[in-house]
Amino acid sequence: MMSENRLQHLGKIYHLVEQFELISRTDLAKLSGFAPASITNLTKSLIDQQFILERTVQNHTTRGRPAVGLAISPFYWQLLSIIVSPNKVEISLCELNGTAIYSQNYTVSAEDYPALDEKILSFLQNFEQKRPLVDARLLAISVSVIGRINAKKTDIVQLGNSALQCAIVNALKGQFTQPILLNEHFQLWLLTESKLGRLISNQNVLFLQHGDTLRLGVMVNGSLLHKNVDMNINHLLTPSFGPMSDEIAAYMQKTHPQAQRYQIADQLTFPALTFLIDRYLPNTLTQVEEKIAFLCQQIEQANPAALAILEHVTSHLAHLLMNLLSIFSSEKIMLNSPLLPVQGILFEQLTQKLADYGITLSPLNLVTSLLEWDSPFIACSAIKQGIYEGNLIKDRISL
Repeated sequence: MMSENRLQHLGKIYHLVEQFELISRTDLAKLSGFAPASITNLTKSLIDQQFILERTVQNHTTRGRPAVGLAISPFYWQLLSIIVSPNKVEISLCELNGTAIYSQNYTVSAEDYPALDEKILSFLQNFEQKRPLVDARLLAISVSVIGRINAKKTDIVQLGNSALQCAIVNALKGQFTQPILLNEHFQLWLLTESKLGRLISNQNVLFLQHGDTLRLGVMVNGSLLHKNVDMNINHLLTPSFGPMSDEIAAYMQKTHPQAQRYQIADQLTFPALTFLIDRYLPNTLTQVEEKIAFLCQQIEQANPAALAILEHVTSHLAHLLMNLLSIFSSEKIMLNSPLLPVQGILFEQLTQKLADYGITLSPLNLVTSLLEWDSPFIACSAIKQGIYEGNLIKDRISL
């Protein structure tokens, strides 16, 4: 059986190769601190199992034999990404670098939640009919949940605002022999952005997800606080910022009698937004996403009622960020919100309201992800992390 040290060394070498478009064995030895003989042995194992490959580079400045470098080989191993959200399940077959080869979306609703595991298995069966999976080339399955999972990482326990019990890992184990990684999408987003994305070189960052719920991640000195759970801010109390705040508070107390007045989540999340949209922008739309897209459209058209709703949102967001920035010395704020289609006016208002609190932000301090929120690349980051740690190389590489 392969030792843990060797697995970690293989993962480290793979990660170093991935960080460069092309790297020589000599440079790998310098960066890793391993002896040249060890580099030769480790890279041979990775090449034999097609995790990396050799590429020749012709040096045009000198004559002689072309140099040989090492690069990631994305074409053999494949990853299966399953992103489960309140309204859909997106299944993607991806290359080792996270690029989607084939994707398919399937619609779900709250009516499907009691038997969600069976529903997902039926989706997988349909997916394989359209794009057959090659078992020998499938490295792992990543299930990413836009919601909540249990502490053991075996079950989905919440989608949107709905509690459920879906033993998805056990269901998938009946279909696959490969490792199955279940994670919350928010946590994978933090991991991807901090390790592979826009914030790779930043040390102190606030990550705020605004949607069905409010979710907060904090990076301090390059390390994520509470790696496996986010900081729960949904029950923080917020001031009233006018009639809309009072109307929402009254509405939420009727629909959720246990809720306290002016909780931040009750003022900002989808139930509050859809209440305001239906109240001030009458429409016949039935889906939350459609209503918010309609709101963004009306904001772009400078509809006074839509601008008033945006004013309500930015007032509460700015107050929340003011408090968070007084606790954490964050250099950047990464915001993911359904209102990003009107990012220009959204960020302008947030910046101005924070300035009113005495906090000056430059355009570089308030940023958005370069990745789509439901990108399979985010789900695949769980598998990539498993490779870096050596866990997913186990049993794939011989001694």
